[in-house]
Amino acid sequence: MRASRRGERLMLTWQSEDEEDVGKAREFFMKQTRQGWLATIRDGEYRRVLEFKPEYRELWFIPLSEGG
Repeated sequence: MRASRRGERLMLTWQSEDEEDVGKAREFFMKQTRQGWLATIRDGEYRRVLEFKPEYRELWFIPLSEGG
């Protein structure tokens, strides 16, 4: 699992065939979403996801902007 910051966003990548890597990525997903980050996948555009799936192999986390 690897997490890196890209501007205001966080990018998370992992090896879907490595159970330990998937477990770490799942924990990171849970932690970030509990803290209010939006989890997304990028397929041309950013599309919000509500659950962790190992086959994604990459997620982007976008912070909620304050003040709506």
